[in-house]
Amino acid sequence: MELKFKARKTESNDEMSITYSCDCGCQPEARYKKGTSQSGHEHCCCGKVHFAGPHAEQELDAYLADRRKKGEDEGLGYDIKSGSIKAPWGDAIPVAYALPYAEADRRPSK
Repeated sequence: MELKFKARKTESNDEMSITYSCDCGCQPEARYKKGTSQSGHEHCCCGKVHFAGPHAEQELDAYLADRRKKGEDEGLGYDIKSGSIKAPWGDAIPVAYALPYAEADRRPSK
């Protein structure tokens, strides 16, 4: 499954909202401010999570590792994907996202 991201301007000329239409009915939104090193992120109610910013993939990995450490994603795994989206000011902004799956569904059968 691939998520189709859209970049939208916000009220500020140097900030954007990165969204997608989720099949659960939500419109998750991560905000990114031009020139910052921190990625914005959002975790949807159905378990999908996305980050947008210069270190999106590393921040997503750290976020998921922290959740595992806290026991928040017991029995879940994530398929990680990445790409980029064009910002309203013309730059390509990295985007990384994780799609959850039940680990029991991926175990080899005996």
